[in-house]
Amino acid sequence: MITLRDVAVRAGARPLLTGVTAHVSPGDRIGLVGRNGAGKSTLLRALAGLVPPAAGTITRTAPPRYLPQDPAAADPSRTVTDRILSARRLDETVRALRAAETALAAGDPGAPDRYARAEAEFVARGGYA
Repeated sequence: MITLRDVAVRAGARPLLTGVTAHVSPGDRIGLVGRNGAGKSTLLRALAGLVPPAAGTITRTAPPRYLPQDPAAADPSRTVTDRILSARRLDETVRALRAAETALAAGDPGAPDRYARAEAEFVARGGYA
């Protein structure tokens, strides 16, 4: 649970948001909508405890789960697809599929069976879902 009371966030000396009061219950998922520079990311970082609010209080009963949206913090060598596959624990299965595809193209006689096993695992793990 997260409770905000009269929270303000700033970018340097410039106020972005003031007087924010809200309550987020367990299981809630939130999103913020607004123009660029309105303070959405700064408020989310404050909610996550990464930066303190300029004013007011933020109370958390447990650490929130937070997916940073800042590409500078991300590993630039990983694609969005890589991240999704990793999060769903499908990355190894996809690597096995790709290796089997390469072996199929090279005419490896065992490749069709390896591909079938890898695809069956991919399907069983919800890979096409």
